[in-house]
Amino acid sequence: MQFTLRALLLSLFTVFLSLPTFGQTYPSDLEYRKWRVTLFPPISTNGTKTLDYSARYSINLLAGYHGALDGYEIAPLFNYNRYYANGFQLSGLANITSGDMAGFNLSGLTNLSKGDMTGIQVSGFANFSDGWLEGFQVSGAVNYSRRGSSGLQLAGIANISQRDIEGLHAAGVFNYTKRDLSGLQAAPLFNYAGDDVEGLQATGGINFADNDISGLQAAGIANISRGSIEGLLASGVLNYAEYNASGLLVSGGFNISRNIEGLSAAAIANIARDLEGLQFAAINYSREATGLQIGLLNIAREFQGVPIGLLSIYGNGRANVETRFSDAGFVDLGITTGTHRVYNSFLFGYNSLLDRDVYRIGVAVALEKNIQDSFENIESTSLFVNQEFSVFHLFEGDWDKTKNRIFTYKYMLGKRFGSGASVFGGPSINMQVTRVDNTNDYTWYSVWSPSAGGRQYRFWVGFTIGVRVFHQKNLPLLEDDFNNWEIDW
Repeated sequence: MQFTLRALLLSLFTVFLSLPTFGQTYPSDLEYRKWRVTLFPPISTNGTKTLDYSARYSINLLAGYHGALDGYEIAPLFNYNRYYANGFQLSGLANITSGDMAGFNLSGLTNLSKGDMTGIQVSGFANFSDGWLEGFQVSGAVNYSRRGSSGLQLAGIANISQRDIEGLHAAGVFNYTKRDLSGLQAAPLFNYAGDDVEGLQATGGINFADNDISGLQAAGIANISRGSIEGLLASGVLNYAEYNASGLLVSGGFNISRNIEGLSAAAIANIARDLEGLQFAAINYSREATGLQIGLLNIAREFQGVPIGLLSIYGNGRANVETRFSDAGFVDLGITTGTHRVYNSFLFGYNSLLDRDVYRIGVAVALEKNIQDSFENIESTSLFVNQEFSVFHLFEGDWDKTKNRIFTYKYMLGKRFGSGASVFGGPSINMQVTRVDNTNDYTWYSVWSPSAGGRQYRFWVGFTIGVRVFHQKNLPLLEDDFNNWEIDW
C-alpha cells in the first residue's frame, strides 16, 4: 500500500508539471451549467466536451475532469479543472487545476495548482502551487510555492517557496525560501532564506539568511547571516554575522561579527573587529572596543570606556604589578590591568602577623583621577586619586569556599615617579561577612559587630599603602577626558 501511494503521488506530480499553464487566460465562452455529474472522465452529463463547461455543483462519482468550477465539487478520487477552480472542493486523493485555485479545498493527499492558490487548502500530504500560495494552507508534509507564499501555512515537514515567504509559517522540520523570509516562522530544525530574514523567526536549530537578518530571532543553536544582523537575537550557541551585528544579541556561546554594536551578551565570547556598546561575556575580544565591557578576560588593541573584569588587556591600557599592605597585617600581590582611567586588579594575599596561615584572593575595580578633579586648588600632573572597590575571599590553610569575605571601599592618594612607578595609600571602609568562627583577629578592631542569619558582621575603618610598577601615565582632568569619549550612550 505504501509503494502504491507513493507511486500514485509521483505520477500525479509528473503529469501535472508537464501540463501547460493557463492561469487566468481561460476561454471567455465557457458555458455555465448549474449541475454536472461524472462517473469517470469522459462519462459525464457534459459528454466528451467537459472542458467547455463550468458548473455550480459538480458531483464526480469516481473522478472528474472539467473546464472550470464556480461552486462546489466532490470526488472519491480526484477533482481536476483545466482552467480554474473557485469554491469548495472535497476529494479522497487530489484537487487539481491547471489555472488558479481559490476557496476551500480539502483532499486526502494533495491540492495542486498551476496558477495561484488562495483561500483555505487542507491536504494529507502537500499543497503545491506553481504560482502564489496565499491564505490558510495546512498539509501533512509540505506547502510548496514556486512564486511565493503569504498568510498562514502549517506543514508537518516544510513550507517551501522559490521566492518570498511572508506571514505565519509553522513547519515540523523547516521553512525554506530562495528569497526573503518575513513575518513569523517557526520550525524545529531551521528557517532558511536565500536573501533577507525579517520579523520573528523561532527554531530549535538554525535561522540562516544569505543576506541580512532583522527583527526577533530565537534559535536553539544559531542565528547566522552572511550579511548583517539587527534587532533582538537569542541563540543557544551562536549569533554570527559576516558584516555587522547590532541591537541586543544574547547567546549561550558566542556572538561573532565583523562589527558588533549595542548590547551583546554571551556565555563564552563576544568576538569582533570592532565592539561598541555594552559587552558581557567570559571573553570580550576585538581590535577596537568602546563602551562598557564586563568579562573575565577583556582583550583589545584599542579600548575606550569602562572595563570590569578579572583581566582587561588593552594595547593602549595599563599592565601593572603592585604590592600592598593593609590593616590587620595582610600583604597582597596584585596584577592590575584595564585602562589608565579605569582599572581591574586581581589580588592574592597572606596575613603576615597571625600565628596561622590565612590567605585571601580578591578582585577590585577602580577609577583613577587627576588630583585636581578632587582638590581644585592642587595642580599636578603626577599626583592622582584612586577610588577603589574590592572583594576578598579568605580561607585558612587549604582552600575553603565557606563564606568568609571582606568588602572594601578605598580612597587613596598617589604619586607617580615617571611612567614606571608610583606609590599610593589612604583610608578604607570595610565590612566582613563570615560563617567561619574565630575570625575576629582578621581585624584590629570593629566599630560594630552584629550577627544575623548565621552570619557574623564586622565594620571598621582601616588603611592601605602600596607600590605599583610598570607602564603608567599622567591623566587629564576627568571632564576633559570624558568629553573625548566617542561613546553613543
